[in-house]
Amino acid sequence: MSDAKYAYPYPPPQGAYQGPPVMAPPQYYAPPPPPRRGPGFLEGCLAALCCCWLFDECCCDPTIICVD
Repeated sequence: MSDAKYAYPYPPPQGAYQGPPVMAPPQYYAPPPPPRRGPGFLEGCLAALCCCWLFDECCCDPTIICVD
C-alpha cells in the first residue's frame, strides 16, 4: 500500500474505535398545525341574512299588515 502514486501512505489499522461513544442525531418533530380560525365577518353576515330570511319565511304572517 505504500505505492508511489499516493502522497501519503495509508495509516496502519488500529483496531476497534476507542473514542467517546457516538450519539444519535437529534430527533426533529413536525411543528403543530396552526390553530383554527373562527368564523370571519363575511360568514357572520351570511348567517345573519339566512336567519332573517328563514324567520321571515316561517314566522311572519303575510295577511297581517301593520300599516294604519
